Formats: sequence, structure tokens, C-alpha cells
Amino acid sequence: MRQTLLRDLQRPLVQAIGLPSEAYTDEGFFARERERLLARTWVAVATASDLTRPGDLLPLTVAGQPVLLVHGQDGAIRAFHNVCTHRGLQLVEEAGNQRLLRCPYHAWAFDLEGRLRATPHFGGIDCHALDGFEPGRHGLRPVRLARWHDLILLDLSGEAPDFAGHAAPLAARWQAYDFGALRHGARLDFTVAANWKLLVENFCDTYHLPFIHPQVNEYSKAEDHYDVIDGMVVGTGNRTAARDGAPEILPRFPGLPAALARTGEFLALFPNTLIFLMPDHYFTVTVTPIDAGHSHERLDFYFVGEAATDAAHAARRAEVLALWAELNRQDIAIVERLHRGRVSRAFEGGCFTPALEAPLHHVQSLVAQMMDGV
Repeated sequence: MRQTLLRDLQRPLVQAIGLPSEAYTDEGFFARERERLLARTWVAVATASDLTRPGDLLPLTVAGQPVLLVHGQDGAIRAFHNVCTHRGLQLVEEAGNQRLLRCPYHAWAFDLEGRLRATPHFGGIDCHALDGFEPGRHGLRPVRLARWHDLILLDLSGEAPDFAGHAAPLAARWQAYDFGALRHGARLDFTVAANWKLLVENFCDTYHLPFIHPQVNEYSKAEDHYDVIDGMVVGTGNRTAARDGAPEILPRFPGLPAALARTGEFLALFPNTLIFLMPDHYFTVTVTPIDAGHSHERLDFYFVGEAATDAAHAARRAEVLALWAELNRQDIAIVERLHRGRVSRAFEGGCFTPALEAPLHHVQSLVAQMMDGV
């Protein structure tokens, strides 16, 4: 494998060479990617809507590590490494609701803030304390957590740059949108036989729109898109992304300026968060890498106020979901073919058009910055 991924990408764009096939197909590269990239930055993992009540628990695997999300009695959502600090047993296996987290091996118990509360018989039968043992040093190990509105993101390393700076370009671009007016309305899930990076790259690629998505290219043309490249935020936008004259219009973001009435922006928060922002709805795609050749996509849809659940808007919500589901299936089919092509020894990284593939090139460059030298 080339040892200088970034050097090849840093050539003038028309001469740049993309990531090699091994970056998408090799399990060894994927293992190193989990350590160097996915475990060292902010990765999307779930939503706050998954944990609505005190005591709600959600076990996850993040970059190969067992992690637990907990809704505390104080209303805060926290993340912990999902292992008992006594013998390393996976503490919680299924989502549920509990007041205490009790290890089934030796019945050690932790509260929802991660503090060790009980160590039965640890000093001998019927003796639950032990001289010299400090329970305060053996609570659950926390994982750094941040939220982008409903979305929950984790930094396993605890050393990633502050999340506010990581997501600052989104906050700056979208000041006109009142995200507090949104309500969770629906969720869709897809399993994809392709490397996770291909899903992110395809999301940032406008070149494919007229060929793969002809139904939206009629009013949201590829040539009308503009690029957004700003640090960890990359993607495209289009000022004609929303159709005129739909039979039933969902409520729009309150106070949205007229200049944004038809604008859609489609931005990735690197590495695995894809965000679709429209005048009357918003959704996120959480891309979860499974192995080098398989990924999971979770789509969470949000609508303004009662439009998320009101029966009066059910038909339009269904239309929105059906459209995006169909577009996503079109993308999945082509991305899976991309992955099948990546096993070819003849593919050496490909090339880029500066006119349409600058965001895609930026995604690969961000990968290379964290992976160069592997």
C-alpha cells in the first residue's frame, strides 16, 4: 500500500490520486482506521430520542468498543465504557430501563451516574467492604459525549478537539434555522454491503446526480449545486432543492428568510454524520462501519412542531420519507457496485474533476490526514 496517502491527494486537484483500493477493502486497514480515525474524533452513535426516560439504557459498539448510553435520574445523558470495572464483563447487553446497573457475574452495582454502589461479599461472605479498597476509584469509565441537537456523538479517545469547534461551521451556516422547533418523526435503517467511506463520498458527490437520481435532477440540477468545504464540514447545497407547488406543504422552520425558501444543504460532519437540511424538514444519516465491506445507515427524520406526528400532515410526511428512501436505495445500489469494483488490482485510486468533486476529494484528504503512514 502507498505509504503517503496525503501526498498523493495534495497534488493539484486535476492531478491528485485518490485513496487506493486497500483503504476500502483491507480488514487490516479497517482495524487501524478504527484506532487512528474513528476512535479519535467525534462519531455519531445514536439520538437523545432513543433515551427519553430516566433509567433508559442503550448499549452500542463504537469503533469496536462496547459503550453504554444512560439517561440519568438528573435528566443528563451520559456515556460509559460498557464493562464492569471488577472483571471486565460486558455490563449491559440489551436496551432497557434500570435504576441500577448490576453486573450479573458478582453483582457489583453502579448507579446511573457511573458510581460504584455495591460490592456484595467482596471482603468475604456477608462482608461487603474491604479495608484498603476505594469504591470511588472503581466507578464506570466515562466516554466523552457531545450533542448536535438530538444527535449524540462520542469521542472514545477523550482527546479530540472541542466539539463546539468541530461543528462550528454548521452553527455559523445555519443560524437562521430554529432547530428547537423540530420534533423526531421517523426512523429508517439500511444495511449496505460497502465500506463506510464510499457512503460518505457518494453523499458529497454531485457528479452522479443526473445519472442516478433523474427524478430530482429535474428541479435540483447538479449544475445548480454549490460546494461547502470548511474544516470537518463538507458537502453541497442547492437553492432550488425544494420543489414548488407541492400539493401539501409541511410547516417550515419558523422565521426562515425568503431567500432560503427553496434552499437545501447536504453537509457531512466528518467522519460519519450526514445531514440533510430542507425548509420543511431535516434528517441525519448516521453511518456506522461494521467491517471493511459492510456498513449500517440510520436515518432520523425531524419535522417542525406538530407536523412530526399530526395526522393532518401524514400524507406529506409519507411522501417525504418515500422520496428519500427511494433516493437512498438508488445510492446504495451504486455504492455497493463501487465497493465490488474496489477489489480490482487495476484500480489505483482514480482521479477527480475540480468542477464537481472537490468535496469528495476533501473527504479523502481528511481520511489521509488521520491515516497517513499506515
